Amino acid sequence: MSDRTHQSTLTATEDEELDTIDWTFPAADTQYLTHGLHTYPARMIPQIPDALLNHFLDHSEIEEGDTVYDPFSGSGTTAVEARLHGLNAKANDINPFACMLTKAKAIPIERPTLDAAYRDLRSDLKLELRKLTETYESDEEIEIDLPAVRDGWFPEPQLQHLAHIRDEISALEENYSEEVVRFFRVVLSKVTRRTSYQRNGEFKRYRMAPEDREDHDPDVYALFTDKVEENISLMGSYSDRVDSDLDTDVYYADSRKAEDIGDNSVDIVITSPPYGDHGTTVAYGQFSQDPAIVADRREYDEMRNVDKEGLGGSASELADLDDLEDRSPSLAETIEVLDEKDGRAQDALDFFTDYYAVMEQVVRVTKPGQPVAWVVANRTMSRVNIPTHLITYELCLDIGYEHEATLPREIPQKTLPWENAPENTPGVKGDLMANENIVVVRAPE
Repeated sequence: MSDRTHQSTLTATEDEELDTIDWTFPAADTQYLTHGLHTYPARMIPQIPDALLNHFLDHSEIEEGDTVYDPFSGSGTTAVEARLHGLNAKANDINPFACMLTKAKAIPIERPTLDAAYRDLRSDLKLELRKLTETYESDEEIEIDLPAVRDGWFPEPQLQHLAHIRDEISALEENYSEEVVRFFRVVLSKVTRRTSYQRNGEFKRYRMAPEDREDHDPDVYALFTDKVEENISLMGSYSDRVDSDLDTDVYYADSRKAEDIGDNSVDIVITSPPYGDHGTTVAYGQFSQDPAIVADRREYDEMRNVDKEGLGGSASELADLDDLEDRSPSLAETIEVLDEKDGRAQDALDFFTDYYAVMEQVVRVTKPGQPVAWVVANRTMSRVNIPTHLITYELCLDIGYEHEATLPREIPQKTLPWENAPENTPGVKGDLMANENIVVVRAPE
């Protein structure tokens, strides 16, 4: 059974309208239940889909058993909230690591099953890792298939420890389900990031200073077992609250095509699109690279391409829309200002061309008249403010959506680039983003 009062910040009533809600949710707990299994950059806080789903359920716009779609799944915030509200979920992401996180967070696993798998996994693990350390310190050869991470990003023998735990997790496949194995891979992913020389708090790949690396000697076993026990507790509580018979379908796929999602098959869409091309805003692929290679056995080249394949990326296969600026006066004005500054006008057009293609697919898959919520943030390019909320509104109207509300919110909780240096000049910074808008529209009738 679903539990719609799980830890809701808001329980909507018949009289409550969307514009009366404080969408900032100050000091809200954003890590409850499986939302706390793993970090992800620029993650939409769960209070947003929670409040939206409560509102539309209480206003009988959707009902339990309906389907929520998120074309930019990220770490699965919408999919988790769908389960918590008694709803099925469909999701796409172009990042395989994001797909793994979404499945791990949204698909419930009963605690006794995880406890049994953990006992099997932990058996002799500490001793085996100690032996690896002794072999490393004796300069003997360690026979282990190391992951294809770049040189200089991990201390040793910790990299060998990670590889050994990876192999032990794979061995669980003989006796446990894919969901159980994935659960432990997500733990290893988190430990991989903490073990590496990656600077804390950064979503792009920046290493610690050399002097900090010298003192970086993490205890992989302690990190892993602590995180396993924390995540088992979170998953156990989540599993107790949701209906295991609901479906969560996650596709490693491009939302500009959405080939796995049928026409008129979803009842509501809640999504937080990228704020811009991955290379210059939120580098999801860079964040995911080492965790995916170590924990999920992904190839280096595959992960390197994630940011290139995102909206507006260099690997996009969509042709330019010659009249895209005619469809959005705010976009036309933005491009004009960028041109005047010799700014990145083409990059902006590439991004919004791809974004428009996703909007068209969302129209195709959403039932007529049903709600669609785009959670967007404005950013700057070449020191020009990009009014993404206005452009979203105007492009939606062009496609045929009906506008219902634009809801502003501050975003104090997100790990985001508050400042950048667009000219790559030392000491020169410019503001990027500190506010979001939730643009709520209706699919064409």
